[in-house]
Amino acid sequence: MKILLLHPEDGLDGHWVRERWDQVVDLGRAPASVYDEWSLTLGTRVSSIYDLAVEIDDLRDWRGLIAFGAGHVVDHVGIDWWDVVAIILQRELQDLRLVQRLASKIGSCDHLKVTRPSPLAEALSLELGRRLEVEQSGLARRLARRVARYRRAAADLSFTQFRQVVYDKYDSNYKWRRRFAGGKVRGNRPVVLLPSAYSNVTKTALRYAAVLPEQEFLLMLARESAAISPLPPNVKGASLAAFATSQLNPEELRKLHEEWDRLEARLAEHPDFRLAARLGILRGGRRWLRWGLVVRDAWNNVFNEQHVIGCLSGDDSNAYSRIPLLIARSRNVPAIACHHGALDGAMAFKSPPFSTYLVKGEMERDYLERVCGVDARRLRVAAPAASRASQAAWSKHAPWVVFFSEAYETDFWRTEAIYREVLPRLCALARRSGKSMVLKLHPFESLRQRERMVKQILGTEDRKTVKVTAAPFSDEILRNTWCAVSVESTTAFECATAGIPAFLCGWLRHSYVAYAQQYARYGVARMLEHPDDLLQIPEMLTAAVPRPDIAERLVHPISSKELSEILCQPQASPLR
Repeated sequence: MKILLLHPEDGLDGHWVRERWDQVVDLGRAPASVYDEWSLTLGTRVSSIYDLAVEIDDLRDWRGLIAFGAGHVVDHVGIDWWDVVAIILQRELQDLRLVQRLASKIGSCDHLKVTRPSPLAEALSLELGRRLEVEQSGLARRLARRVARYRRAAADLSFTQFRQVVYDKYDSNYKWRRRFAGGKVRGNRPVVLLPSAYSNVTKTALRYAAVLPEQEFLLMLARESAAISPLPPNVKGASLAAFATSQLNPEELRKLHEEWDRLEARLAEHPDFRLAARLGILRGGRRWLRWGLVVRDAWNNVFNEQHVIGCLSGDDSNAYSRIPLLIARSRNVPAIACHHGALDGAMAFKSPPFSTYLVKGEMERDYLERVCGVDARRLRVAAPAASRASQAAWSKHAPWVVFFSEAYETDFWRTEAIYREVLPRLCALARRSGKSMVLKLHPFESLRQRERMVKQILGTEDRKTVKVTAAPFSDEILRNTWCAVSVESTTAFECATAGIPAFLCGWLRHSYVAYAQQYARYGVARMLEHPDDLLQIPEMLTAAVPRPDIAERLVHPISSKELSEILCQPQASPLR
């Protein structure tokens, strides 16, 4: 049997299409229509490795698996570094299970080829015991790809975005940024710490700060892209880089490296970590320890130099904003978490670094309890001040059909294939309905790159219909939205609270998290199962308008008194 593995950056544009294959497996994801077309072209079945995922069950399994490594790499502060690093590695570890399933379906093969180097392809080679042929290998080709990648980044990203990429890659320990971070925030008044690494997390934190205008908050930016201005009067902003130090304790780092080595040996004996150990993925986790100690020490300096009486994190999956929760908990400071989006599927496997988790309403609470298995005693229905969305009103005369795009590449989707399937149909819908079509980008997407992609995909008439925008989500967008379309973006939640009909491209949903089903369960949006269903939206529109009571089920604001009690008073008996 001859098996071809397609790297997510490759398609049917290589000479491998001239060979005869018994099976072709995409290591990325594309709509089913793409695989139907490719299957006809190649005369053999083409499918995605992500077709083997088991939605939500795969995530739930990782809670026990991550717990297997707990307690072995612990620093003097009490931070379990496996708890931090495992979340960083989880996606790679998760996808290796798909490799094991693929290997069991294939059974054996005589010829295994991948179009360019890939960890998943290497894993399949190990699992099958078959040599892997790599099409685009060699130092010269690797260098050429790297140069091409940098050129694309320089062409696609704004200066601010490109600078952030450089900082993330080459200055993760704040060696450069520490010199330009400015002075530290001074003051000894009690503050609630708001750690953030992304602008959406910052926005959520500021909405909670608005509930307590008399309380001072300290917004600590771990990354430059988290900055928002202007800040409210009760919020001071500072850069974590200003609190970073240049010196690490070499003895502590050596001790943690030794503990990590022993943990790695332990994990290598477990069937779910065996491949990760052989591929060096677990060994790669070791390098996060040095970075983690730099970040930990910076946060420790914040706690030492500021009178922190509470810590509220809007993203406890991101290490930058998870570590301060762990430090707060160790100091008996209220460690409170929430999520900047509508839902957080990672709650299915994460250990809680918080004493209380703030949920926006019934839908999020139900998802965390029923789907993710979170202890209900940790949850508190406590949305920030009523969002602007709840103050908007839908009008059938609104001028826009809005497609809320997402950073599909982070889930290995072939974005161009999604746009080719969705955008022409939405343009046809907009023209038929006398509307304009707006492509609203996610903050992680590049405006230049998406505009170029739209130009390549759409014909002249469709391009006249489309406006691509990277503007922040706003009242104006809500007021002008006649209907919203997304895969499973949080914007569907925002639209529902405003009474705006929203539709989900259910055939494109995430492999693991089951967000779309939860949205449909609570009437947030209507699930579509086929691309041509987009053309039927006018007939479904009236029935898709959210009921008046849905906003109340989605968002239940907390009072200032309740929030003050949660954020500013130590927990008497935190759950363990």
